[in-house]
Amino acid sequence: MEKLIFREEQSFRQSFVPWIMLPVFLFTLIMFIVGMYQQIYLGKPFGNNPMSNNGLIWSGILTLALLGAVFIFILSANLVTEIWTDGIRYKFPPLLRKLRCIPLSEIATAEVTKYNPIGEFGGWGWRKRLLKRKTAYNISGSIGVRVLKKDGSMVLFGTVHKEDMQRAVAKMMLPANGKY
Repeated sequence: MEKLIFREEQSFRQSFVPWIMLPVFLFTLIMFIVGMYQQIYLGKPFGNNPMSNNGLIWSGILTLALLGAVFIFILSANLVTEIWTDGIRYKFPPLLRKLRCIPLSEIATAEVTKYNPIGEFGGWGWRKRLLKRKTAYNISGSIGVRVLKKDGSMVLFGTVHKEDMQRAVAKMMLPANGKY
């Protein structure tokens, strides 16, 4: 009978990402407001190669809408990692909405380890390295569960609860190899 051992939920709201994105969004908003005020209200062209008033308005609307959508998309992303007695279940909405599973029968090894998110995967989020058959799901930090599958591929799940995750992984692997 399957039993939940550990559950962790992380989101980008808990990381540095919103603090980087918010100033970019505000700076862009301020630049378009200044440009529209100068060009439309004062009648002085904005920039060295100014666009038409309609072009400035529409580019401002589209740029701010796109930045706002990206900001909301990133803030709505969260990583759910569950360690069960029969394997690891995870989802990363809005990208992976359905709960996915790596059955214990497919896991060769699983260990909590330190890793380099930028050097190894190119950053945080849902990262795939197709040629190396590596995938990472991480939000922040540099600690994760490195799962080597029997087919030779590797999946890494970031965690902020190292000790709890270590205990859960050890408990999950107990029936598989009997050495814990």
